[in-house]
Amino acid sequence: MGLLSTVKGWLNIGGVKVKLEGLSPTLSRSGDTINGKVHLASKSDKQVLKMTYALVMETTTGKGEEKKTKKSVLGQSINKEGFEIKAGEEKEMDFQFTYAIPETLKDKGGMLGAMGKLGAFANSEKVKYYISACCDVKGTALDPEAKHEVTIVA
Repeated sequence: MGLLSTVKGWLNIGGVKVKLEGLSPTLSRSGDTINGKVHLASKSDKQVLKMTYALVMETTTGKGEEKKTKKSVLGQSINKEGFEIKAGEEKEMDFQFTYAIPETLKDKGGMLGAMGKLGAFANSEKVKYYISACCDVKGTALDPEAKHEVTIVA
């Protein structure tokens, strides 16, 4: 039974669960701050070492075996204050961080924008943005994470 509980703890089974709340489905390209809440719950006693919040841009290019994905962090906040979460306990924490979305060629207007869009289409480029909350839990290899996909608006 000891080995099984060790493996379950390492894989975070029955451990800390993360859920994002209070986030808008859209982000303004000209905005600079993200505010939200993270809800943590656990079925067993765990020690959270740190919390990381980030806005991530995931760019996928190519198809099939040529497919490549690149992740870029556009804004991030790390809370290094560790804490204990007991079995059956729930915690809610507020977070805030700044971000900046880089302007790409396809975001420009006119001829340059058209060329950028054509290049992105030819390259099968897909861009996805999401807000991530990840907590580093002591003794786990797979840290729990929640993602909230957002759309960028002008």
